[in-house]
Amino acid sequence: MKDKKCPFLETKTVTFCKAYPVKMIPLDRMSSSKGVCNTNDFQGCSLYTEVSHSGKGFDSVRGFQLKSDCYYHPKHLWVSLAAENEGEARVGIDDFATRLIGKIDRASLPGASMPVKDNTVCFLLHSGNRTARIVAPANGVIKAINPKVEADPSVINEDPYNEGWIFSMRLKGDAINGLYHGSVARKWLESEVERLQKSFASDLGITSTDGGEALPDISSRLTEAQWVKIVSQYLG
Repeated sequence: MKDKKCPFLETKTVTFCKAYPVKMIPLDRMSSSKGVCNTNDFQGCSLYTEVSHSGKGFDSVRGFQLKSDCYYHPKHLWVSLAAENEGEARVGIDDFATRLIGKIDRASLPGASMPVKDNTVCFLLHSGNRTARIVAPANGVIKAINPKVEADPSVINEDPYNEGWIFSMRLKGDAINGLYHGSVARKWLESEVERLQKSFASDLGITSTDGGEALPDISSRLTEAQWVKIVSQYLG
C-alpha cells in the first residue's frame, strides 16, 4: 500500500528573516520517508487514534484504543455480536495486538465452515519474517473471511475494529460469558498496558514513553527473541 500522510498534518512553506534567530524544521526533513506523519505509520500514533476516533464509540486507555461495544478475549481479540443474527459475531484483533505484531503483510486464515475451539490456534498473522499465532476467542464455526483482509492484510493495522475485522463466526453455547466487556474490559486493558511497560523496563531493558502512555512502534524496538517472547506472552 502506498504511503500517505496523516490527515491532521499541515505542512506550509514560510518566509522568515534570517537575522532573527528562529529555529525552523526543514521542509525536506518533514517530507522524508523517515517522518512518521508522512507514512502509513501515522495510524499507530496515539494522538491520531484518540482524535480520529473521538465520539465514535471508542475509549482511549493510556494511548491504546478500545471499542466500547465489543467483548474482549484475554489474548487481545474482540468479538462483536451481530444485531440482526443472534449467535453470529465478527472477530478481529485489538489495537494493542496490532502494535505488538507490527505491520501485517500476510495472513493465514481459516476456511469457511471450519470449526474452531476457544484458546486454540485459529489463524496466523505475518509481519515480514515474523509470525504471530492467534487463538480463537470462542467455540464455534467460521462463517466467512473478510475479503478486504484477504486482499490487503495491512487494513488490520489501519482499522482493526471496523474495516479490519478478520472473520465472522457462528458462536456455540455461552461463548461470550468469559469475555471482558464495558468497564471490566477497560480495567483489563489498563492492567495489560501496565504489565507490558513493566516487561519492557525489567525484562527487556527498554524505557517507555513518559507519562505511562502507549509505547509507540513497539515491534520495531524488539529483537527477534524479544518479539517472540512478548507476542507469545500476550497473544499466544
